[in-house]
Amino acid sequence: MHAAVVLGLPVVAYAASRAAGAAAVRAADRVTAASRLRRANRLLQAVAALVGLFVVTESSLDDALAAAIPAPVAVGAFGALAGTVLVGGVVPALAVHLGTRPAWASVTGRATDYAATVRRFLAFAAVLVAPALFVVGAWLAAPSGPASLAAVAVAATLVAVSLPPLAARFGPVRAPTDAEAALVPPCADGLRVRVVETGQHPVANALAAGVLPGARYVFVTDALFHTLDADATTAVLAHEVGHHRRGHVFARFLATGLALAPLFLAGTGFVDALVPAVVLSAVLLLAVGPLVRWTEFDADAYAAARVGDAAMERALATLADRSLVPAERSRLARLVSFHPGVGRRRRRLR
Repeated sequence: MHAAVVLGLPVVAYAASRAAGAAAVRAADRVTAASRLRRANRLLQAVAALVGLFVVTESSLDDALAAAIPAPVAVGAFGALAGTVLVGGVVPALAVHLGTRPAWASVTGRATDYAATVRRFLAFAAVLVAPALFVVGAWLAAPSGPASLAAVAVAATLVAVSLPPLAARFGPVRAPTDAEAALVPPCADGLRVRVVETGQHPVANALAAGVLPGARYVFVTDALFHTLDADATTAVLAHEVGHHRRGHVFARFLATGLALAPLFLAGTGFVDALVPAVVLSAVLLLAVGPLVRWTEFDADAYAAARVGDAAMERALATLADRSLVPAERSRLARLVSFHPGVGRRRRRLR
C-alpha cells in the first residue's frame, strides 16, 4: 500500500472528527453535547486506530521498520510492532482527539492548551500501549512453545501488579486534600486512595486497581468531588472499596486471563489453531461480561450497606443525568458491555 495513504490517514481522521464535533455541539444543552462529543471522540479514535493499524500493516512500512533495526530477529520484530502501533494507531487517534478540541472548547467555554493536550494524550497512550508491548516483547524474546507461554503469563502478571503503583507515582495523581480525605469512608482503611487531576477536561470517575496487599488503590478523579454531594461521593468511594474487599479486582483479572488463554496458546505456538482460538477467546470474553456486571451490583450493595442505599442511588442518578454513566442499555449493549445500566443498578438497590 502506498505511503501516501499512511500519511493521509491522520488528515482524514482530523477532518472527520471536526465534522463529528460540529454535529455534537448542535445539541439542545451542554450536558447532551458533551456526552455526544465524548462518544464520538471514543468511537472515531477506535476506528482511526484500527484502520491505521491495518493500513500500516499492509504497507511496506512494516518491513522497512524491521529492516532498519540492525538487531536480532525478535528485537527487529518488536521494533517494527512498536513503530506500527505508533504510526498506525497512536497518531490517527491523536488526530481525532485534536479534531474534537474546538467543539469541546465551545461546550466548556475554555480555550484548549494544545501542547498540554498532546502531552496528556501521549501519556495516556503510553499507559495503555506500553503494557501490551511489554507482554508482546516477552513473547517475541522467548522460545516458542511452553517457554513462550510462560513468558507471556509472567509478563502479564508483572503488568497487572506494577501498573497501579507506577500510575500513582508517575501519573497526574496526588494524595487527597484534607477536605477530600474527610469523604473517604472508614471501610477504605488499608487501601491507598489517590486523586487523579483531570485538568481542562474534567470527568467524574473512580477505579479500583491493584491486587497485592499494600499496593491496592482506589483512584478517583478530582471532578468527582465537585460533581456529587458529600454522601454520594463517599458512596462511590465505598463502591470501589467493595471491589477490593469482595475480591472483584482479582476475579476480573483471572477471568479475563482465562478468556484470553486460547489466543495466547495459539499465538505462542502451543496449539496450531489460530482461528478457532480467536473465536473461542471472543466467546469466553462475552462470558466474562455477566461476571463483571455482577461485581458492579455486588459493589453497589457493599456501598449501600456502609453508606446508605439513598446515597448510592443518588450518586448513580447524578452520574446518569450528567451522561457519565449509561442510564439504560439496549439488549445488544447489555450482552457485550461490562457495566449494567443505571436503571438496573438502581432497581437492584431498591
